[in-house]
Amino acid sequence: MKLLHIADIHLGIKALGFGDRADDLRGRIQIAFESSLQIAAERACDVVLVAGDLFDSNRVGRRTLHAATSALQNLLAAAPQTHIFLIPGNHDCLGDDSIYHASEFSQLGDRFHLLTDPQGETVYLEHLDAAIHGVPFVCDFKQLDIQPLAMLSPHPQAAFNIAMLHVGIPMSHWDGADAPSTSPEQIAASGMDYIALGHFHNAQNCDDGGVVARYPGPPELINMQSPPGAPLLVEMTASGVSVEAVPVASLRLEKAEILAAELQSGADLTEKLRAYAAQDLVLDADIVGMLPLGVRLQTEQLAEELADDFYRLSLTDNTAVAALDIDEAQYPEEFVTGKFIRMMQERIQQVQAEGDEHAARIAAEALRLGVHLLQGGELE
Repeated sequence: MKLLHIADIHLGIKALGFGDRADDLRGRIQIAFESSLQIAAERACDVVLVAGDLFDSNRVGRRTLHAATSALQNLLAAAPQTHIFLIPGNHDCLGDDSIYHASEFSQLGDRFHLLTDPQGETVYLEHLDAAIHGVPFVCDFKQLDIQPLAMLSPHPQAAFNIAMLHVGIPMSHWDGADAPSTSPEQIAASGMDYIALGHFHNAQNCDDGGVVARYPGPPELINMQSPPGAPLLVEMTASGVSVEAVPVASLRLEKAEILAAELQSGADLTEKLRAYAAQDLVLDADIVGMLPLGVRLQTEQLAEELADDFYRLSLTDNTAVAALDIDEAQYPEEFVTGKFIRMMQERIQQVQAEGDEHAARIAAEALRLGVHLLQGGELE
């Protein structure tokens, strides 16, 4: 038996951080969804699993809804053996105003299965000797009280048991506030052969106790936090489960850390950024460390100048907010330089205590430049 597992597509995403590229990004996400379904047709998949967040919200437009259901209908027409299973996720959760109440879904026929029972639901496909189990994400879930995987039990007659969940797994990067959870122990004890997970955007292997459990990640880039994942082609036989990632994304994400100490001018920063330039690249670059005295960076202006060299460029000045390592004994308070140093150090401490990192960065820059100039230095 062959499955295609996708999740977290986020059709109709606002993509606020992408400016005038937002419409283009939404189009790429739709294409990646359609390409994922095309893989299912080309590889003769018996089942397609959509493990939540097909849509970015329950309030996407009719055009987005129509495009999604048309793509699903096209797959059902092109692959008459394929069944599609879908559960709502936290973005398109099941509730009174859920998008899944739209009539378009009820018109997809009996090979489309929208799992909506909050207590868990099982569909047994006799011709495949397989049971697909799922728990939808309900809008009024009390996140800490729900253990979706514990609601599901293997079908006693099925050769293959597959679960679908939109949940998190306790990890350092997740605070557990936006979704129910499961655990490695629950995965290992579930009795399932494969668990199709959604919610985490980083593709992850969560296998445990002989149970194969995976997050595929979004098939296309959707933000600047996580790289795109890939549809997962899952083959199940009596001897085991194999999983193949089949990428369809058109965009890449790369994070760069640029050391401020290596910059002698704005031109140095421009040169370092241009080394990454690519039209399919979303670059998230941070400048870190302490800038040399006299160096000033116009990051907003530079990001605008280099915008056409990337699909999207985010440039953040995270240079350290700290006073210079100054021996105050060399600069008595009665002298101009000494008085200036003490005044600016007091200012830095004040705004840091207030939590205003932007003001603290400005004050630290003023201290660096002021001491440089008072010591006879020049600015370029």
